[in-house]
Amino acid sequence: MSPLVPQSLSLYKYNEKYGLINEECEIIEEQKFTSFIETKDYLICGARSLSPRFYVYNKNGQKETGFDASFVKTVEKNIIYIDNIFDSSYWYDLEKKERIEYEDLYAGEIQVIFSYDTKDFEIRNPGGSVLKKNLRECGYRFSEGLMPIKDSDGKTGFINESGEFVFECPIYGSHAIDDPKIHPLYDFEFSNGIVCVPESESSFALYTKDGRKMKSVRNSRTEQRKFTSGYMLISTADKSQRQYAFLNYKGENPFNRYFSEAKRFINEYAMVVVDGKDAVINTKGDVFFCADFVNK
Repeated sequence: MSPLVPQSLSLYKYNEKYGLINEECEIIEEQKFTSFIETKDYLICGARSLSPRFYVYNKNGQKETGFDASFVKTVEKNIIYIDNIFDSSYWYDLEKKERIEYEDLYAGEIQVIFSYDTKDFEIRNPGGSVLKKNLRECGYRFSEGLMPIKDSDGKTGFINESGEFVFECPIYGSHAIDDPKIHPLYDFEFSNGIVCVPESESSFALYTKDGRKMKSVRNSRTEQRKFTSGYMLISTADKSQRQYAFLNYKGENPFNRYFSEAKRFINEYAMVVVDGKDAVINTKGDVFFCADFVNK
C-alpha cells in the first residue's frame, strides 16, 4: 500500500495489478491500473486496453476526468503533456481543466524553442531574448537554477539561467525528436543540490551544483531522472538477472539490499517485490507486505 498525492487514497500493487485502496484498506476502484503518474495535486492512473485510457483523481480521491492517450508526461506542477491516439498531441491544465497552447503555457517563463531552420534548440528568457542557442539537446526547464545541455559542438554539461556553462560533464544518451517543440531530451534534475547523470549504458555519476563529481557507480543504470523522497532508483546492468536498489544523496545503498522488482519512491513509500511477494518499503527501510493489507 503506497500513499500517493491524494491524501485519502493509496495505490496498491497485488497479484501483478495496480488499483486504488482507501485508508480502511478497502478497494474502492474496480478498474485495475497498470501505470500511474503524479503531479503536484493529482494522481493520473492508466489502464491498458485496446484503447489506453487515463483517469485523473484529485486529493480527495474523486475522479475528475479521463482521456485516451498513448503517452502522458508531467511538465510542471499540474500541467501534463498528452500524446493522443486519435487527435493531435496537446498540453492540459489539470486545475483549469482545459487544453492550453504552447505559447500560453510558457508565457512569462524560460522557453526552450526548436528552430526548424537550423534544426537546433535555443533558450529564451521571459522577455524573448536568446540566452543560449545552437543546442542539439537540452532540458525543458531549469532545476535549482541549472539545466543540462548538449551544444552543436558536442559539449555537454549544465548551464545557469544566464546561459553560461557552470560545469562540463559527460552525459550519455541519444534521443530522437518526434515532435520538435519542447521535448525533455535531457531532464536530469537537481535535488538537494545533487544530480544523477548517466555516463554510459552501465554507469552513472553524482554531481554537486558546482560541478564536483561525488561518485561514479559502475555496472548499474538509473531508473529515474531525479531523486524522490531523497532516493534514486537504480538497477544492475545485467538484463538477464536485473535487480533494483535505492541510493541516497551520498550514492550509498542505505538499506543494503536489492529487490527483484521496485518502483521509485513517492511520498516516502516505494513498491517492491521481496521474496516473490508484493510489498512496500518506506524511507527507513521497513518492509510491509501487501497481502497483509489487501484481501482479494
